Amino acid sequence: MNKQSADHIPVPSWKRWLEFRHRALPVITFVLLLFAVGLLWDDQLGSPSLVGQVEVRRMDIRTPFSGTITNLSVELFQTVRKGEPIAMLDPGESLGPSGHQTHLLLAKKGLLQLMELSSAANAFDIQRNLLNKERLRTDLLSQKVNLASAEVQLQNLENEWKRAKELHAASLLSDSAYDIAQKSYAGVLAEVTERRALIKDLGQAIQSLEHSILGSQEIEEAKLEIDRATLQRSISKLERERVVKAPADGMITAIQKRMGEVVGASDSIVTLTQSGTDTVIAYLPLGSEVPFELGEKVLIKSRTQRVRQCIGHVTQLGSSYELMPEALSKIQLFKLGGTGIPMTIKLPSNFKSIPGEMVNITLNPPPSTNKNNRLAER
Repeated sequence: MNKQSADHIPVPSWKRWLEFRHRALPVITFVLLLFAVGLLWDDQLGSPSLVGQVEVRRMDIRTPFSGTITNLSVELFQTVRKGEPIAMLDPGESLGPSGHQTHLLLAKKGLLQLMELSSAANAFDIQRNLLNKERLRTDLLSQKVNLASAEVQLQNLENEWKRAKELHAASLLSDSAYDIAQKSYAGVLAEVTERRALIKDLGQAIQSLEHSILGSQEIEEAKLEIDRATLQRSISKLERERVVKAPADGMITAIQKRMGEVVGASDSIVTLTQSGTDTVIAYLPLGSEVPFELGEKVLIKSRTQRVRQCIGHVTQLGSSYELMPEALSKIQLFKLGGTGIPMTIKLPSNFKSIPGEMVNITLNPPPSTNKNNRLAER
């Protein structure tokens, strides 16, 4: 009776949970942790196919002409935007031993040549040339009128001479009348020819006077320029100053020239390291069996504590072995002499890369990593 009643005593649920927690739960937890460690190991510590470096684009900002740096508006490691001023350059200062730039010397030489011309540069000679020009222009117009009248007369005499010639051939006109008609035509023809030559000479004389007047006016302007030399130098100095601007976004990583230094044409003032590059440079080591091809997708991972990753595409692949950069050669997984076939990998535009940083490159990335090339941080 007591045995039968003891078999029907129910087990409390807390005792069942206690038994499950002590026996089954540790095993399940261990299996899940082992699976998670495997996933993390494969995702974070798996061996990459290659190690590459984000391209560093450095550009030397050079002077367009020689002169003196009047203002340097950047400092070392300062971030600049495209179009921001880097330096002010005054081309008025020179590099030559004579103390003047070549273009300034040529300008002064031309000015001296103008000053050494004849006295026709004064106002009296200019006015006299203007009067002569008007007189010649009046003569030219008169000769053109006379030429038009002579040409009409020539046409009439030519018709009369041709008619007299026909009558003389038919013995209907005497020799004396024919000679008069012929001489009249020849005389007017000579007059027309002379008037045409005279009109041409008058035109050339007027053109010569116009050049002389223009040259005299230029000389007078040059003399006036000398009279106000002090003011002009100040204005010219302000006008000649030029601004050297940043050609791209980036950071100033080196400064070669300082304010007040004299520089020549194409001298480097500062070095700008461009920010936001989208290219990774890697080398396929000698003896490597990794089959990279153009257009192939690869997984790019940063080597920082907070991993950044994205999907890149192989855009260029070299055809010969080249010497690796020292930084890549030291950390390259395939240490076989530091040579490899160069290759470039294009990064997506939204991947925040740091120029010069090392990245891990994995061939045939798993589908889970291609999340529309979004930045994944852990």
